[in-house]
Amino acid sequence: MTQKLSDILDGVSIPMAYKLGYMINSYREPSFRAIEATYGLTRPEILSLIFLRFRDGIAAADICDFSGHLKANISRAVTALEKKGLIHRKQHADDQRRQLLYITKKGCDLHDLFMPGLQSREQDMMECLSDRERIQFEKLLRKLCANAPNWNSKAFEPGSSRMKTKQ
Repeated sequence: MTQKLSDILDGVSIPMAYKLGYMINSYREPSFRAIEATYGLTRPEILSLIFLRFRDGIAAADICDFSGHLKANISRAVTALEKKGLIHRKQHADDQRRQLLYITKKGCDLHDLFMPGLQSREQDMMECLSDRERIQFEKLLRKLCANAPNWNSKAFEPGSSRMKTKQ
């Protein structure tokens, strides 16, 4: 690449979103490719296992809502994970149409095999920040995440020149 990375990241019309995307893609893509090659899991399967290891007994729709992944992709992932014995489904006690997902011991064990690599990669990503910067960065990320429902619920309008200005 002949152009400096900073010129590209700062030169686009959406520099904040572009930088966030660049960072997450630089973290996630090589990591998930390595997990896929080593353990035979697709990205939606990896994401589902991570989510279920944290919060067991949820519906596939909850994973979709949180991750932004398409329902069809998560549905395929759930079916594949179940066939591999990594999760199982149970009918919701109050709503027989809903199925809740639970990670199995085999699923937990597999999650626990690949998670240290993801944690190590996160540490590598963050090592350029001082302790104080990390704390501030985490606070800012929490604030951005907390605000996501406020802007994410608005319809995207291609071609819109609508701009918000802060007063």
